[in-house]
Amino acid sequence: MKAILTASQMREADRNTIEYYGIPSAVLMERASLSVANVITEHADKNSKVLVFVGTGNNGGDGVCVARILHNIGYEVALLICGDEDKFSDELKKQLDIADKYNIARVSFEDVDEFDVFVDAIFGIGLSRDVTGHFAECINAFNSARGLKVAIDIPSGINTDNGNVCGIACHVDITVTFNYLKPGHLLYPGKEYSGKTIVCDIGINDNSFLDTIKPGIFCFDREDIAVVNNRSADTNKGDFGKVLVIAGHQDMSGAAFLSAKAALRMGAGLVKIYTTSDNGLILGSEFPEALISTYNEYDEEQLIEELNWSTVCVIGPGIGQDDVATCITKYVINNYDKPLVIDADALNIISNNMELLDKHFYNRIITPHPGEMSRLTGMNISNIKEDLIRCATDFTDKYGVTTVLKCASTVTSTISGNVYINMSGNNGMATGGSGDVLAGMIAGLIANHIDVDTVAALGVYIHGLCGDKVASESNVNYLIATDIISAIGKVLRGY
Repeated sequence: MKAILTASQMREADRNTIEYYGIPSAVLMERASLSVANVITEHADKNSKVLVFVGTGNNGGDGVCVARILHNIGYEVALLICGDEDKFSDELKKQLDIADKYNIARVSFEDVDEFDVFVDAIFGIGLSRDVTGHFAECINAFNSARGLKVAIDIPSGINTDNGNVCGIACHVDITVTFNYLKPGHLLYPGKEYSGKTIVCDIGINDNSFLDTIKPGIFCFDREDIAVVNNRSADTNKGDFGKVLVIAGHQDMSGAAFLSAKAALRMGAGLVKIYTTSDNGLILGSEFPEALISTYNEYDEEQLIEELNWSTVCVIGPGIGQDDVATCITKYVINNYDKPLVIDADALNIISNNMELLDKHFYNRIITPHPGEMSRLTGMNISNIKEDLIRCATDFTDKYGVTTVLKCASTVTSTISGNVYINMSGNNGMATGGSGDVLAGMIAGLIANHIDVDTVAALGVYIHGLCGDKVASESNVNYLIATDIISAIGKVLRGY
């Protein structure tokens, strides 16, 4: 698991390194610039002409330092100064003085077409307002140039904390950042503008500092899924939980099938589908590994019996929103005190009965996409997408549930205060049934006794890895939900 730092947290990490450990800022700048220069040398030979767009702050200082390092190893390099000299930081002034002594040229917009590689050192991570005026002209010139484009720390014009474009932003092939990813590298549209993001260690890695950060933002990597492969030899199906999947409606058996099969594939010991009677025959024949229990009308005694049988429950996939589905959902939300994954139609029912969430249970997980989140909160979808982290954390804080806000970069907010940004998955997973699979996978992980605070985010990560595995073996455009389930075993044993 890796930490992700906001702009203010990264500045604090810098300050901590400089003031507590005594590493001068000039040393950190030299290390950062050397990292960027090394990346450029890996992607562009010495016949390439490099132009650095230099802002007025320390990010500009990094850029000038990069130019000097490349100049000293034989690259033809020039600087394009963006901004007023009166506003230059002290570090930038020092780097420009050194560059002048090396006779590194300064050029204007008219010369941009003469270069092959372009380095964005205009703003860095500190930007929080829209880019206008001369700086906007500089970014336009950068984007119009043809050649390899590299950003230092984060593309200029991208909000570090939420990935939004501040009016206009540099669109690059590679972003080189230092020690920690930032939310803007992972959340769209910042992720798209950043291209391939490379994290370089420059010595700002005091992990004890992370203990003071609240909220903590994290992402998973491949090493984290080892916790799933936890079965000892002396076990039986009763040791791996009983998942009840309340799903499906008339002519809607698919959602129940996908969610239940995903739970079983994730290692649940037993899975039972509680669904309408018209689904019983088809689900029983298509999915013999699952137990099937059916209803024709709302039967509270039967529902209580099924809930008592389970150790974890999924409710909502394809359940509909009629009176029976509403009664079932209300009873489960009001009374079930075991881990509960709430998805799809159950979320829509809750959106019309928000008082259902007033009774807090710490082990509840909701999995809305932006449309469902809009109905739950009354917010516009565009506003939700503009700040996924804030939307998810606000909902978690208000209702005491783990919130999995599904998007191109899914954000999970947990009741402990931690946030996870997902780094796996692809656009082929934007397909019918993918969310049903995710709900089942999370329930399957819960049945495997994965920690409740991380289980939802880990499920999202593995779900995305499965989608990536399918895409790597076929074509992202033709991925379907059952493919994701089929890839679970391959992902968990390693590629």
